[in-house]
Amino acid sequence: MDKPQRFDSRNALSWTRSEPGPEALRRWHLDLFTPRGWYTLGAGAGLIALAYVLGRHELMALGVGLAALAIASWLLVLRARRTTSLRRALHSPAATVAEPALVTLECPDEVRIRETLPEEFGPGPELEGPGAVDYELVFRSRGVHLLGPARQVISDPLGLIRGMVSIGQPQPVPVRAQIHPLARFASLGERMLTGDARFSRSTTADYYDVATRDYQQGDSIRQVHWKATARHGKLMVRQENHVATAQALMVLDRTAEHWQSGGADLRIGIPQGLGPELSSSRRFENALSLACSIGQRYADSGYQLLFRDLDGSPLVGGESLRLSEHAARCSFEDFHLASAELGPLPAAPGQHQAQDLIGANLHRELLSMREEPVIMILGQVSLDQAAALAALSRTVRHVELFLLAAHPERYAQVQQLMARTGWNIHLLHGNSSLDDARGVS
Repeated sequence: MDKPQRFDSRNALSWTRSEPGPEALRRWHLDLFTPRGWYTLGAGAGLIALAYVLGRHELMALGVGLAALAIASWLLVLRARRTTSLRRALHSPAATVAEPALVTLECPDEVRIRETLPEEFGPGPELEGPGAVDYELVFRSRGVHLLGPARQVISDPLGLIRGMVSIGQPQPVPVRAQIHPLARFASLGERMLTGDARFSRSTTADYYDVATRDYQQGDSIRQVHWKATARHGKLMVRQENHVATAQALMVLDRTAEHWQSGGADLRIGIPQGLGPELSSSRRFENALSLACSIGQRYADSGYQLLFRDLDGSPLVGGESLRLSEHAARCSFEDFHLASAELGPLPAAPGQHQAQDLIGANLHRELLSMREEPVIMILGQVSLDQAAALAALSRTVRHVELFLLAAHPERYAQVQQLMARTGWNIHLLHGNSSLDDARGVS
């Protein structure tokens, strides 16, 4: 089986997509005439004019014949072009930045099709129907990209008409934020759950604290409750093997002013299909990718993740607490899919005081996560805000705080203040790649 052709926007040559011919010609499909077609049509018109001047009927007949031949070929191609039932299938619910996404283009009719890829990819693959073609796309930016509409190649046997017409509708492809291995952040593994403890309701609750009963013949040795056995002086077994899924809180700063400050932040447009682009920055893209990367690690370890912004609003619509290992993975997948459409938000006037970094709702939720892991990803924090945040360390004990700053050297005092909290503080250069981010952890 042949390997699918791969299209990578990073490797595409610099080019500009342009429609051939003026707009007026494209509107009436006159751009389908080849140079031979225009010569034939022009020769016919010239002979008709010459025959009119000279009064020669044979020239008139020849001119009319040439013009009629060109026009008839044009009409026949337009009328005879096949309305094909083109099918395009993405082999996964959504693509992910920097990972190949497999697409299948299938056509049951005898036509020639050329796929239309997003602008940055260049010309797409071609398909001779009936048949199908597989190809891979490697996106380098998240968002909702458009595939299509495909273009059907049409021509006549005489070579007078040749061109492409659009068929079908553009198909939106959600592209999720990139996932990084995060090998440099070793402290992230300190709160990972292992074994049966992965399925306890809380990381601080003793998972052996469940209902017990007397040992019966046939019970597995793995069900023996050793603490209860020592207490009762006889073999006791657990009635349950697990309770639910542990929780973790992910807080992502979405305040636009924190990510788009001054000339140090490169502005980026995030495509949203047929809608207007989202305004973002390189630092926010790194922050969102960091949130997805950390979220995947915690979800794989069995945590039920709650995703919030600084005001305590859910980052994923319809979020609910579902207590199962499968739900732990689903909560992350929902957030990862939503990352295609997340962007920085301007702060609403009067939402909360400027000196307060977090809103009242998030403050209450943080106080309820006294022993559970909390991950905070911030774009900007003042010294007063850092002091207010540090005051929470007396209650919220297990925090991984990431500050993706445009100028990390300006946050020395903030870092010294936060270092006294006992939290794990990561001060990173927000405009660098996460794979080699510079900073102090």
